[in-house]
Amino acid sequence: MIKLSEFEVNDKNVTLVIDRFKNSEYPRLKKLYQYYSADNEILSRVQEAGKPNNKLACAYAKYITKLQTGYFAGVPVKLKSSEEEYLQKYNEVMEDNFSSDVNFEMAKSASIFGYGVELVYQNEKAGTKFKKLDPREVILIFGTSMDEFLLCGIRYYTVSGLDNKAKEIAEVYTTTGKRYFERAYGKSKFVEIAEKEEGNIFNEVPFILYKNNEEMKSDFEDVISLNDSYDTAQSNTANDTDYFNDAYMVIEGSNDIADDTDDEDGNGAGGVSAAEKMKKNKILFFPDGGGAKFLVKDINDAATENYKNRLNGDIHKFSMTPDLGDEKFAGNLSGIAIKFKTIPLEEAATEKENKFRVGLKKRCELITAMLNLKLNRNWDFRDITEEFTRNLPVNEQELTNTVLSLAEYVSHRTLLELLPQVADVDEELKRIAGEKDEYDKLDYSFDGNTGDGIDE
Repeated sequence: MIKLSEFEVNDKNVTLVIDRFKNSEYPRLKKLYQYYSADNEILSRVQEAGKPNNKLACAYAKYITKLQTGYFAGVPVKLKSSEEEYLQKYNEVMEDNFSSDVNFEMAKSASIFGYGVELVYQNEKAGTKFKKLDPREVILIFGTSMDEFLLCGIRYYTVSGLDNKAKEIAEVYTTTGKRYFERAYGKSKFVEIAEKEEGNIFNEVPFILYKNNEEMKSDFEDVISLNDSYDTAQSNTANDTDYFNDAYMVIEGSNDIADDTDDEDGNGAGGVSAAEKMKKNKILFFPDGGGAKFLVKDINDAATENYKNRLNGDIHKFSMTPDLGDEKFAGNLSGIAIKFKTIPLEEAATEKENKFRVGLKKRCELITAMLNLKLNRNWDFRDITEEFTRNLPVNEQELTNTVLSLAEYVSHRTLLELLPQVADVDEELKRIAGEKDEYDKLDYSFDGNTGDGIDE
């Protein structure tokens, strides 16, 4: 993300912005994705020839992202509105775009890179679409005013033809349209392709920014150095094991087995050494006071394990991610106990929700504008609200007791909204009403027979 007081779209400025992004922000994003892919710094470690060089890359970054994202976005966002027709049409657009999957991937992207980017557009069939973009291929330019107005967005990527010659493409989106720029391999400047220019039906830059937090930092960015230390400790432990397996045997005193000068046929060439003969016969001979032992380095295994345990604990603590393998999570915990142990995770999720809600509201604004234009309506995007639900195991018995205890005081809708098994409250209410209608149609007599005049 870049802030400028103004930005004129031309060959020179597009080239300057992209080169600035490649030299400043891109290396950071590349490093973050490498750690998410367990391509850690330890994999590039070089040791002296002949020495063990284990390289154990521990995928803490992926663990943190998966857990944080699963907890925050594992349950699809529910949409509500008092305008039934509006909600129905909006949900049709959501279903057409597989919004649950897009939302989850957007949250994962924000967890990895510190922010996610989405593009809203109209396809060839005039359908409203939105798609998650790779932050490594997007440059957002904001103004310096208090509103931080989005001046333009650039989608930057590289393509290769059948001749394997690569060229760089820059699609520049502004409030008025989309313009194309290309830079051939080996060239220093982008050149605009004027005939490819398109209009912009949204009348504003159709990029949406989803922040992971205010600082736009990755969930694991602050613990990369701890991850490196843990990788080093694990790798060194593996090296020590290899050293032990390859240890030298020290034979003390002189043994009485001399090197053979003759081979098995009695010839004077091709004999075996005393060491080889002992190995073959699996027998060691020592004079009085002699012996044998391995020459190994003394390892304080307890101290090493304590050090790695401290690193493991710090990684989870400072990333605000619980260690589910810890014995504290063992057993049949109550709902309150689980929530207490996941307080740091909830704190992080709350911040994510606040930032994510801003992005979803901007998406709703752009899509609603298209619905109003196509259907000649005047719907207000603020009439749709989003409801987030944490993906946390619940104690169903406790929840059921809570619902039953509230039955006399709150509406059926509110009770159903408390149940995670009910995905669509409106549909469930229709089913309940339908069952009640069917029951009311039955005319029971006092003797237990129906009133159809037929005795059993």
